[in-house]
Amino acid sequence: MTSRFVLLTTLLAAAGLVSGGCPDLSAFVPGMNTVTVEIVNDTEFAVDPNIKFDNDSGFFASLVPADSLDTGLIEAGEIATYEFDCDELGLIRSQDPEQVTVLFGDYVGDSSDTLEREKEYDCGDVIRFRFVGNAEDFGVIVSVNGRIVD
Repeated sequence: MTSRFVLLTTLLAAAGLVSGGCPDLSAFVPGMNTVTVEIVNDTEFAVDPNIKFDNDSGFFASLVPADSLDTGLIEAGEIATYEFDCDELGLIRSQDPEQVTVLFGDYVGDSSDTLEREKEYDCGDVIRFRFVGNAEDFGVIVSVNGRIVD
């Protein structure tokens, strides 16, 4: 069979499932029911990103997210990647991230905005927390699929 035939057959089967009352195709397409979170340390020192998240996206969840992502320190130049099932991640933010320097103490950056599912990101997206700057200039840039949102 040619690859075009396989592709056409797959598309027809998917269309049949949708029209037959089976709208959720995420089980058939890898990555559609997950959200990827990347933490990038572009600074010269270790960073504690302090990522907070909740499976809910309501008002109270945004005030006090239920869970913390256990990242440990992210070393200079390091990238850490985490996969979440879509229903595990209703909102996410970096709350008071810290840059850890040996001689000059720790620097706390501003928290990022809270990103909510179906507002700032959707299932299948990649959220990137990129930590930049040193000391007083330390901060975080947040993007979804390469588009800066914070």
